[in-house]
Amino acid sequence: MQLKHNPPAAGNSNLAAPQSQSTTFLQARQVRDRYNVSDMTIWRWLREQDFPQPVYIGRLRFWRLSDIEEWEARQASKGAA
Repeated sequence: MQLKHNPPAAGNSNLAAPQSQSTTFLQARQVRDRYNVSDMTIWRWLREQDFPQPVYIGRLRFWRLSDIEEWEARQASKGAA
């Protein structure tokens, strides 16, 4: 049995944004865990390397996952060169 996909009518404002348009944020703890580093290492990376700048909400730091992934890709290309 083949299912057909019928796109919703234009102008329907109740639709969720496509996944590609959503932004995922990582907490500082998640960034530290991702690389198994200390907060001091993240601080150094922010000053000495091109590590993405965090987004502050109050006193809490968050990083866009897309920025982190771009940084990882740049680091991988530097290692391959």
